[in-house]
Formats: sequence, structure tokens, C-alpha cells
Amino acid sequence: MGGGKRRVRGIPFVVWQFVAGALAIGILLIIWQLIAMVAQGLSLFDIAASFVRLVVEGDADGTTLVQHTAVSMLRVTLGFGIAAATAIPLGIIVGRYRAANMVLGPVIDAMRPIPPIAWIPLSILLFRTNMLGAQTFIIWVGAFFPILINTTAGVKRTSVVHLEVARTFRAREGQILSKIILPSAAPEIMAGFRIGFGIGWMCLVAAEMIGGGLGLGYLIIIAEQLGRTGETISAMLVIGFIGFAVSYLFLRLEKSLLKWRREVAI
Repeated sequence: MGGGKRRVRGIPFVVWQFVAGALAIGILLIIWQLIAMVAQGLSLFDIAASFVRLVVEGDADGTTLVQHTAVSMLRVTLGFGIAAATAIPLGIIVGRYRAANMVLGPVIDAMRPIPPIAWIPLSILLFRTNMLGAQTFIIWVGAFFPILINTTAGVKRTSVVHLEVARTFRAREGQILSKIILPSAAPEIMAGFRIGFGIGWMCLVAAEMIGGGLGLGYLIIIAEQLGRTGETISAMLVIGFIGFAVSYLFLRLEKSLLKWRREVAI
């Protein structure tokens, strides 16, 4: 049934969605207004003016908000893409094969609790003058483990009955992986994508503290050092909005690809 035809307590569901969205925006504006007042007595109009100035004129170096955002998106996309490309195969191996789980499981459990920020000194030593590599590494660390853990859990939750049927029909290992295990683990993998991107995006600020001269995290640091609180809050708002938008896109993609999974809600 379409969203416009659904009703909750006699009221169209689309009306509930509109009211909920309006309330969420209102609460967000109130929170940021309180933060601004406590910080430097700024108002929402001051923050809006700083935002417009960043978009049109740029920061103290003349770099616009769009340029900072584009660089940050490039870094997080690169780090997240590498994390997905490495975590999914490893998660399938660990979840599917007991010997791999026995060997690699303890290693993963030991490394997973280490905060991504703690890897910053090591990333500088590993990549030295390659700031993009160091920043990508920090984002990779943040996104890698959620995708890996969710993929492993999804593979392990594959129905034993389905696997036994495949063996009965003498299916090859490649067919079992592609036709049974991956579709079964897909919901957990998609959840890992959402969580992994969120953590990787949060690691972006820490990663851009390393250097580079561009990016939303770098903009926050420079604006704070120059006492431009409005620009700092503007950059924080952009980070929050992009994180929300990407999470929403992942939910839309999950709902589109996994139509049989009814509990996926947007």
C-alpha cells in the first residue's frame, strides 16, 4: 500500500511523516541555537550569514565550503570503498570457514576495540608525507570493522537447511557462496555499510587534523583557531547533514535491493 494511502489513527501517513520531519528540524534548530548562544552569543541568523559567506566567499584562505566538502567526500569515499572491498571478502572467509575463524577471529577481536584515533601516529609513520594515504587509512580503520563484523555475522546466520539442500544437489562452493550465503548475509552487510560509513565519516575530522589544508575537519579547526564560531558550526552542520543523507540513501538502496525484507523502514 502506498505511503499516501496508509493511515495511522485515521490520519494519512504522509501527514505523520511531514509533522515528524518538521518537529525534527525544529528540535535541531533549537539545539544549535542553544549551542550558539552558549558559545559566543551567536544567533541562527549569524550562523546562516557565516554559512552563506563560506559558500560565496570562502574561508580565510578563499576556499569555499563546496571545495572543502568535495575534498572530504573524496577522502571518505576512498577510505570507505577500500574498507568495503577488504572487509566483505574477509568477513565471508571468517564466517564461512571454521579454520579461518579460529586463526583470524582472535586477531580481529584484539584489534577491533582500538579507537581509530589511536592509529593516527602510526598512520603518519606509515605514510610519512602522503597525507591522503594517512587520512584514508584512518577512515578505513573506522569503516572496516563494522562491515567485517556484520558480514561475518550474516554469513554465520545462513540457514543450515539451505546449505544442506545445496550439498544434496551437489552445488559447487562458488554457487553456494553466490546463490545462498551472499543473499542471506545481504541485510547484515547493508547494515554494516551504514554503520561503517557513519564511523568513517566521524573519523574524517580526526583524519583531517593530520593536515592537508582542505576538508570540513580542517575547516572546523582553522575556524576555531581564528575565533570564527559561525563557520565552525556551519561546517559541523554540513557534516551532520551529509551523514544523515548518506545513511538515508543506504536505507533506500537496501529497501530497493532487499524488497523481501519488510522490516527495513525509512
